Amino acid sequence: MKIIKQLVVSGIFAASIVWAAPKPNIVHILTDDFGWQDPVCMDVDGVTPYETPNLDRLAKNGRKFMQAYSPSPTCAPSRAAYISGQYPAHTGIYHVMGGKLPRAYSPNFTYINPFYRYRLPLTEMTIPKELKKAGYVTGHVGKWHLGGRSNGYPFPGDYGFDIGYVDDLGKGGTYYPDPDIWGDRATKKDPHNGLAKSMKPDRLHGWATNDPDDLFRMNEDGRPFDKTLDVALKWLDKHHAEPFFLNYCTYYVHGPIQTRNRERFEYYLHKMGYDEFPTDPGTINKGRGGKTDPYYATMVDTLDWMIGEVITYLEETDDPRNPGHKLIDNTYIIVSSDNGGLVNRSGGTVTDNFPLREGKQDVHEGGVRIPFIVRGPNVPEDSVCETPISLIDLYPTFVDIAGLPTSGNAKLDGCNIRPLMEGKETVACYADGTPRDSIFFYFPIELSSGTAMRKGPWKIYRNLGPGNNKSPLVELYRLYNDDGSMADVGENNNLAEEMPELTNQLLAELDAFLGEANVSYPYKNPTIGTHPGQQNVPAVVSRGAEGDRIWVEVETGEDKSKIVEAKLLYTVNGGKFELSRGRREMWFEEPAIIKKGRIEGTVPPGTSHAAFCMRDNEGFLVMSEELPTYRDMSSSNADSSYTKHTYPFRPGLYALIKLGKEARKEMMQDGGKSDKTLRSALVEAEALYAAGEGTDEQYYAAMRGLRKSIRDLKGTVPQADNYYLNLFRQSGAF
Repeated sequence: MKIIKQLVVSGIFAASIVWAAPKPNIVHILTDDFGWQDPVCMDVDGVTPYETPNLDRLAKNGRKFMQAYSPSPTCAPSRAAYISGQYPAHTGIYHVMGGKLPRAYSPNFTYINPFYRYRLPLTEMTIPKELKKAGYVTGHVGKWHLGGRSNGYPFPGDYGFDIGYVDDLGKGGTYYPDPDIWGDRATKKDPHNGLAKSMKPDRLHGWATNDPDDLFRMNEDGRPFDKTLDVALKWLDKHHAEPFFLNYCTYYVHGPIQTRNRERFEYYLHKMGYDEFPTDPGTINKGRGGKTDPYYATMVDTLDWMIGEVITYLEETDDPRNPGHKLIDNTYIIVSSDNGGLVNRSGGTVTDNFPLREGKQDVHEGGVRIPFIVRGPNVPEDSVCETPISLIDLYPTFVDIAGLPTSGNAKLDGCNIRPLMEGKETVACYADGTPRDSIFFYFPIELSSGTAMRKGPWKIYRNLGPGNNKSPLVELYRLYNDDGSMADVGENNNLAEEMPELTNQLLAELDAFLGEANVSYPYKNPTIGTHPGQQNVPAVVSRGAEGDRIWVEVETGEDKSKIVEAKLLYTVNGGKFELSRGRREMWFEEPAIIKKGRIEGTVPPGTSHAAFCMRDNEGFLVMSEELPTYRDMSSSNADSSYTKHTYPFRPGLYALIKLGKEARKEMMQDGGKSDKTLRSALVEAEALYAAGEGTDEQYYAAMRGLRKSIRDLKGTVPQADNYYLNLFRQSGAF
């Protein structure tokens, strides 16, 4: 009897081991420019021509969050915020054009964007870095847009993903390194952005066909082939036997606004009341407003199909880690968007975020409120959550789903919303248990330059670019009633003047957050005479350099404003320094010292060009040299290509020589031998510096050689790990 009891107990114990719930999988489908009201299941007024059966099915089997927000109204800052769990105010990535010298969009723009980052520092903790601690395989598929300029370095792998984009050093392609997933790249010329690849010569040409050689060949269901979806499904198929995190970032429904699916396009033409097939590829719905663009409707239809293919794979595939179950039973699948829907383009309406105000590139509700649907273990079916959340919440949430202890990342701004997903709580809380009552937005960019805070039922807004931005200076809206019903989600009734006490209270909280984040504010344009104090803006009177120290001097006196803030901006890949020949030039910042009218800074080793960016006490921008507007010089131009006084090469070469000498000294200590390659590179660099002048090509060659010789000593001397030498991929091209 005792033996039988032992066997029974042992059997129960063994069964508990065998059937212990495996770590849940995570699939996040981050769509692009998908509006809050684009999925039919999210539509609050019941009037939409779009059809999204797969998203509707996902919501029926899961939970909708009706007050979900993107961290920013544009893609790059939202993606960086999501992957790092930080607000854009803290990441320093405000928009998609970071890493450029600040200059006016056009001569009549009253405010100029601040300098801001283009990419996350590689040292930041990220979602995939955390999940790998729990044994997850992590994959990124689709749009990236938070690493290097023009799809350049850094890539997803540099931020912790096991697989993602890599770039073949400017030779024209971006691809996945796993041949099991991508295939033979030598014979397959599939576009990396799939159906989002521009149709040529216009959107009325290039419809998908049944031709086997067609890159977008139709499948048996009449759907064009999309490479990103194909890669996502193949990645899942290869890794579904281990706990996985798939970051599937669709290019849809971002422009170009087009479709290769003629059959579905004709369906929406008819449904929207267009009598004839268009002969002009231009805007089709000028003056119609609302959801009346059949191109966009077909894109929504196609995106829904893509999402459905992923859902179906999870529903139909056996789970090797959970016998007798399908993958969907142990997978959290989330669909969201990087920002609100794009409203207008080329005189026509793209989508309609009604009842919300505005759209993409604006921190009013239409620009930042997004669809958010989750299905997964313990997520109640056909349920709705009205608690405000943000994409920054996914970092701590995924950490919890992975079974890890609360993240020790002190920079996290987000809350673990798993209890909200599972319907166990109605309030989002920080790691210490404190309820969150405020969500912040910061977008100091051009025509929509503004900042906002959502607090309870209230939304406070401050205009940061009056003149450019036509909105009132301050706006206060009550979005929801006490019973949770919608009050003024369209932000139509500005209560700022009626409720000055509450307005000032909320503004103080918003300003305190921005002050703590030490954000960079927009600058007043010094060429606009209507700005009070414009005549007092100090001009640069001299510039100089000695060794690696550079400076400018500005006008001083009672009739001149004082410089109160200064940054040294620098690039280590200016001009034709690497194979993209300036296309990937990126600028970074270092602090500068203000000594009355003299502003000084020390350039990092390897700097190719540098400039000073200053603010006077009236808020005007003062650059170390006058710069053209974007209207005069396109943003596609590398900044170093048109500047005249950016301290080219010599200060950065001096600093690099100094670092090289330190590395050589380190090697020779305790009887060690100097590296011959390093010694040779130092001789060449010192000779060029001593000559006093040289061609750009000579400086490129000397700096590349010295950089490489120092970096090749990795593991031998600390100088090889110098931050500035490792800003870009280590290759002969840099």
